[in-house]
This record gives sequence, C-alpha cells and structure tokens, in this order.
Amino acid sequence: MTIDNTPKVRDRAYHPWEQTGRPQGREHEFWAQASQEIEGERELQHRTSDGRPAGGGR
Repeated sequence: MTIDNTPKVRDRAYHPWEQTGRPQGREHEFWAQASQEIEGERELQHRTSDGRPAGGGR
C-alpha cells in the first residue's frame, strides 16, 4: 500500500524554508529533507509496531 505523504512533507518543509527567508531555488532541498525525515519516522514506526523497542530491548 502506498501512503501519500505530500501534505506532511509540505508542512514539514514549509516552516524551515520560511524561517530561512524563503530562499528561491532551494525549495527542493527543504522538500527532500522533510521527505527523508518523514520516511525515517515511518520506518521506525513500522519496525517497532510489533511492540518491541527499536533498539532491540534488553
């Protein structure tokens, strides 16, 4: 199943882009960073969805 993260990525990318003065031509950098962060969070959530800690637990 494919999840459309576009709204999340847009929201996550917008704030840092705005805080740095809305630099023209760099929108793709902020989008890529936000996309990577959200994908990493999704992967972490998927790995821990079985109830075990992400670190393997002790």
